[in-house]
Amino acid sequence: MKTRIGFSSSLGSEYLEDLEHLLFFNPLQGKAIDRIHHSIREHGVPSIYLDKGKLRVKVEEPPEVQTLYALDDSTGKPILVGVMVFSRADAETIDLLHIAIREEYSRFGNKAEAGLVAKFLDQLRQIARCLKGVRSICLKYASGLKLPV
Repeated sequence: MKTRIGFSSSLGSEYLEDLEHLLFFNPLQGKAIDRIHHSIREHGVPSIYLDKGKLRVKVEEPPEVQTLYALDDSTGKPILVGVMVFSRADAETIDLLHIAIREEYSRFGNKAEAGLVAKFLDQLRQIARCLKGVRSICLKYASGLKLPV
């Protein structure tokens, strides 16, 4: 069966445990630990909170961030498979602050064909194109690499 990935900017509270696992107990963290620590030093530790029945992620700096969730809806109830936290750094740049992928959907997993990281970046580019003046996306986990919009 082909993997179907959908994206949403909101996530119900029933996904709290899954989101905590992705952000804080992800077995893939070791592969990016130095970059994760750098992002935490720069922006603070991400935290999860409930806002009007929906889960949200925040960091200390900047105070306003956006979150995009990836869900596999191939069978039954959608499964949370990824989360991306980003913010508008300035008039021309969006910073990708954190990205977490469920292990089997990573390039090392048995569902790697889903291409989840590439799909996340494509979604972020689409969002950036809708924002007047944004010209690039800065990937904090990739030492500040900037991608054109």
